Amino acid sequence: MRGDELPRGALEGVRRFNAGEFFEAHEAFEECLDEVEDDDRWTLLLGLIQVSVGYHKHTSGHPGAERMLRLGIEKLGPLPGVVFGVQVEALRQRVTSDLAALARGEGIAPAPRIGLAP
Repeated sequence: MRGDELPRGALEGVRRFNAGEFFEAHEAFEECLDEVEDDDRWTLLLGLIQVSVGYHKHTSGHPGAERMLRLGIEKLGPLPGVVFGVQVEALRQRVTSDLAALARGEGIAPAPRIGLAP
C-alpha cells in the first residue's frame, strides 16, 4: 500500500459512514490503523474514527457525542482541505456546524457525509 492513498478498508469505512452506519464505519477505519501506523494517514484515520463514534453516539442517544466530535475535529484540524483523497474541509465544516447546533440544544441535519475527491 502506497502512503499517498487510503487503505482499501478505509474506503469501506467511508461507504459505511455515508450510509449512516457510523459504528461499522469506525470499526472499518480502526482495522486500517496497523497499515498506516508510521505515516501521515494515521492522523486522518484517528479523526475519522472519532467523528464516526461521535455520530454513532448521537444517533444512538448515548452520551459523549459532542466530546467525540470535538476530538475528531481536533485531529482533522491541521490537515489540508483534501488529503489522501478525503475532502477533510467539508467534513470539518459539517462537524463544526453540528457541534454549534448541539450546543444550542438543537438537532443536527441528517446524513453527514465524507466526500472523496475525484
